[in-house]
Amino acid sequence: MPRFNFRIKLLLAMMIVVGGVSTVTLLLTQKRVQSAYERLFRDKIETQVTYVPKEQEMRIGQIKEECADLAKHPRIRAAMEAGDVERLYLTGSDELRLIFGGPGEAVTNSASPPPAPRFIAEAVTRQLTSTNAPRPLAKEAGKKLAAKVAKPVVGPRAPRIPFLGFLDADGKVMEAPELERFLTPERRHFLKQIARFGPVVRLLREQEVGYLELGTGRVTEVIVTPVFNDGQLIGAVVYGIKFFDIVTDAAERVLSDVSDIESGTWLGGKLYTRNIPEAVRGTLAAQLGPEIRDYPEPRENFLVNVEGVPHRVFYTPLNEGSPLPVAYKIGLYSWEGALKAKAELRTEILGFTGIAILGALLVSLLLSHGLSVPIREMVAATGKISAGDFAVQLPVRSRDDLGQLAQSFNEMATGLALKDKYHSILHTIADKDVAQQLLDGKIALGGELREATVMFCDIRGFTALTQNMNPTEVIALLNEHMTALTKIVTEHHGVVDKFIGDSIMALFGTPKSYGDDALNAVRCAQRMMAERAKLNETSRYHIQMGIGLATGQVLAGNMGSADRSNYTVLGERVNLAARLCSVAGRDEIVIAPTTREQLGTRITVVEMDPVLLKGFSDSIVAFKLMDVLSEPLPAREA
Repeated sequence: MPRFNFRIKLLLAMMIVVGGVSTVTLLLTQKRVQSAYERLFRDKIETQVTYVPKEQEMRIGQIKEECADLAKHPRIRAAMEAGDVERLYLTGSDELRLIFGGPGEAVTNSASPPPAPRFIAEAVTRQLTSTNAPRPLAKEAGKKLAAKVAKPVVGPRAPRIPFLGFLDADGKVMEAPELERFLTPERRHFLKQIARFGPVVRLLREQEVGYLELGTGRVTEVIVTPVFNDGQLIGAVVYGIKFFDIVTDAAERVLSDVSDIESGTWLGGKLYTRNIPEAVRGTLAAQLGPEIRDYPEPRENFLVNVEGVPHRVFYTPLNEGSPLPVAYKIGLYSWEGALKAKAELRTEILGFTGIAILGALLVSLLLSHGLSVPIREMVAATGKISAGDFAVQLPVRSRDDLGQLAQSFNEMATGLALKDKYHSILHTIADKDVAQQLLDGKIALGGELREATVMFCDIRGFTALTQNMNPTEVIALLNEHMTALTKIVTEHHGVVDKFIGDSIMALFGTPKSYGDDALNAVRCAQRMMAERAKLNETSRYHIQMGIGLATGQVLAGNMGSADRSNYTVLGERVNLAARLCSVAGRDEIVIAPTTREQLGTRITVVEMDPVLLKGFSDSIVAFKLMDVLSEPLPAREA
């Protein structure tokens, strides 16, 4: 993954924040716009669904009442029971002619005139107002429709008797051959079509409404009224009227003019409409059939794409629950307005987002310049600190947080330089392990008993060797000798306690034990002898040494005063190691009995004669170290 500097990160962060806020704003706004249009669509759907039964009642309510009266007419019952089909049709035609008016009679003078213009105007006004149309526009549309239907239709233009047929109690069409010559082809087709109602007639207990298509490209609305005599079903009166009559057709057109919902009727797999555009009908019809079949309850998210524009579709049955053929009221609502509003909103928000991003970039560049320069300087200074250059200082450019940070960094660098100086001096005058524990505060003034091995290493014949040397040469000799041996002590986990003239005092097991400290001590002594022999081959100084070691309890600690102290050890083992070093011959290593016992068979030694040492009341049996074995010798048999 690529690494970016602070300025780029700040710029990216600003752009991400601005872009994220803009995206969230866009999504939320579009969601609210979508929700508003969805709510508007549901309101329109609710209005249409509520309007359908009211519109149907306004259209055929009075006709249903008249058909019910016709089914109760004594002459109709008598003719139907007698099977006198000719008299049945003549009586029915006479009665309907009296109700709706015949040829040459004005509809306005009929016994049952169509709905009054005032009633129609009020109905349409209520409908348009409920679809959120402006109220003045709704009133104007109602007046237009009322004026259209208020004109009396006279003479040959008067509506003729609608379709009429009769079914017997078994559901068969009651035909009158003697009247065939008076029937138009359309009426003959009507009688053939109502034969489909036969199985239903025996189940009827009240009026039912159904829909038929008689091959004329228009839907026929059918009212089937059962005829009873003394509670016994004797047949049914079938009345049919074209669905798009003058009132309904005018209402649909006015509604389409003032509303953005286009309507039609779906029957038998075909779409019948005068309002839905031709370009839409084929696509809509292709999807309506499967949709109505699979979802009898209409879905709100039913969409139809017409020329790239989605349209919301709703449908509701005109005769829901009827056993007769069901027709559906279809509504088509273009979603173009919602998409256009969303697109405009998206364009505006994206435009503001672009401006905001440019502004954020400019502000970020200014801020990042003021932040990145001090940060880059601090990164470079930190690198120098890591490399050990504590003399670095940062320029203090301001009094803000960055300025205070630079000032604090300079103070820190000064403190680190001073601590490094103390650290170097401390490591020069003390062993690094002791120095580190002193720095860590793990060694306090005082002492503690520790199990340790003490080593003394002394140069043999040092006085005679250096009597003719000047002090500088003596110092050079000692520095070369002590440097080589100190390194070996450190490698074997020992601590150089002090340099005493030409002698080295080393400790193993304190201040820190590494385990098997006595073994580390004898291996260190053996290696020191080997290193001195190697130096004698190349150095101008030929030196021989003696080494003494003693193991046991010592008092170890930081001893001295509160102002000045040294880490060292005290005790009988320290004195014994010093005395054994003094009795060791040239290139000999002498160890105390306790060291010999602790190492066992891991070393080979030669027992020395008992020797009486200064400061000890009893003689000591010491051992000369001959070799240090990597593996212990097997135990001897008793």
